Amino acid sequence: MSVLQRKAQAGKQEHQARAMTVPKALRVSVAKIADEIFDMALVVIGITQETCDGDTIAEKLDDASLLMLLDGPKGVAGGAMVGPELVGAMIQQQTTGKVSNTAPEARPLTATDAALCAPLLDALFRRAHGLLENDDDRRVLPLYKFGARVENTRLFGLALEATEYRVFKLTIDIAGGAFQSGLTLLMPVLEQRFEVEGPASDGGVAAAGPLTLETTLMDVKADLTAVLGRVRMPLSRLERLSVGDELVLRPDAFDNVELKTVDGRTISRGAMGQLEGQRAVQLESIATGSGQQKQWTAEREEPDLPQVQMAAGSDMAAAPPALPGSGAGALAPVDNLPELPELPDLPDLPDLPDLPDLPDLDGGEETTALPDLPDLDGGGDLPDLPDLPSLDTADELPPIPGLSDLKTA
Repeated sequence: MSVLQRKAQAGKQEHQARAMTVPKALRVSVAKIADEIFDMALVVIGITQETCDGDTIAEKLDDASLLMLLDGPKGVAGGAMVGPELVGAMIQQQTTGKVSNTAPEARPLTATDAALCAPLLDALFRRAHGLLENDDDRRVLPLYKFGARVENTRLFGLALEATEYRVFKLTIDIAGGAFQSGLTLLMPVLEQRFEVEGPASDGGVAAAGPLTLETTLMDVKADLTAVLGRVRMPLSRLERLSVGDELVLRPDAFDNVELKTVDGRTISRGAMGQLEGQRAVQLESIATGSGQQKQWTAEREEPDLPQVQMAAGSDMAAAPPALPGSGAGALAPVDNLPELPELPDLPDLPDLPDLPDLPDLDGGEETTALPDLPDLDGGGDLPDLPDLPSLDTADELPPIPGLSDLKTA
């Protein structure tokens, strides 16, 4: 080997020692994120990398860990498995501000645990991806983010549909040697024509102070739907709807907007309007009873909404009747009502006398026995009744004395 070759090889080895590989980027990013964002001590003491087929990925899954799907480019899902010890440490740090020296007890992991651990994964991918220097390494570790929690390994394996995966297993030391846990990343092998995004401008994640439970929950996205009204129609008419057809809403639809969650629960109500040129909803609490009148501020402006034309023959085409207390003929409030006189106190009533005890009716000695009634089945034959006179003609009736002296009026 010539002198030039030895110098070139030495320079190449020195460059490779300084180069930021994927394992090194993950190791550095975990420690930085834990310190800057969560204000806790996490150190990667070991990392392994292997490649496996998608058919055998189920053998790498651990049912005791927190299973989370990752959303990535090209719609190909990745996966992450967070050890239960690391999950417990993350929750302790974000709720109490410190991590205990003993590992938390084993318990079923929930969707709340996934929401509290999601910022760690999102920040890890952003920072590690930004530290990589070439496109090949960026294809190995693309920009992924938390997608959803999976309940068991069977569903987790069904959701991982790539033909090949790179598995990164990180052994993490927690709280300065108190206990250890694991973090496993399942990265699908993407095609070479996949274009990766450039590194982040800041080279990582900006430090914004320790991440607490409040900041984590406030960053959780919630999809809400504003319902203006409901329209009933036959299925045959629904099938004939096309672009440009108009649906008639109630006149008070914009003042009775319901906010519903993705599962159909109503969490609030309000009125549609605008604020600083943007569409907005003025909310009110759903705890207010339906019988109570809504309290609107005098400064509330009319919403800038399109005019709604009623269809001919509609039940709502006629103007609604005026309500009492509104419009030009509203009743004026009554002021200066006379005060009612004070009522005298009621006199004290005497106590009621005690009632005597009722006699026992359980068949004791004091109860007089009733006499036995005679049997009616052997009392003999009843006497024969005489024949009644025939009432067929009036001549056969016996004369009634005194009727001959009566005269018709």
